[in-house]
Amino acid sequence: MTRRTRGRASAAKPNAAKPSAAKPNAAKPNAAKPNAAKHRDHPVAPRQHKGSGPRVLLYTRQGCAHCRQAKTFLEAKGIAFSELDIGRSVKARKALERLGARGVPLLIVGDQRLDGFSESAFMALYQRVCRT
Repeated sequence: MTRRTRGRASAAKPNAAKPSAAKPNAAKPNAAKPNAAKHRDHPVAPRQHKGSGPRVLLYTRQGCAHCRQAKTFLEAKGIAFSELDIGRSVKARKALERLGARGVPLLIVGDQRLDGFSESAFMALYQRVCRT
């Protein structure tokens, strides 16, 4: 017997024994975080970056070569940034959709955005935002 997995046929694996005892539901309070800072143009508030320059957000997806190039460039230049992986975070994916972006990488520098990645375009944008 075969089953389809991501467009490829593979042999069915025997079902692993499932524990019959259900885990008790631990009650977790859904306390909202007070004073959660949000970027005015960005609906997701990622971890605070620790840097002296403008806030830089990098939307990425695993396996994206241009995303990897952007991340490597920012790290090499010592520019602090927050990475938002749209493949791992539903919030990041929805935020990207709300921004009207058509793909990744997408960089938000201060209140400006750069669709795609080019070292020269990023540095021009970064320097312009730093001056304001």
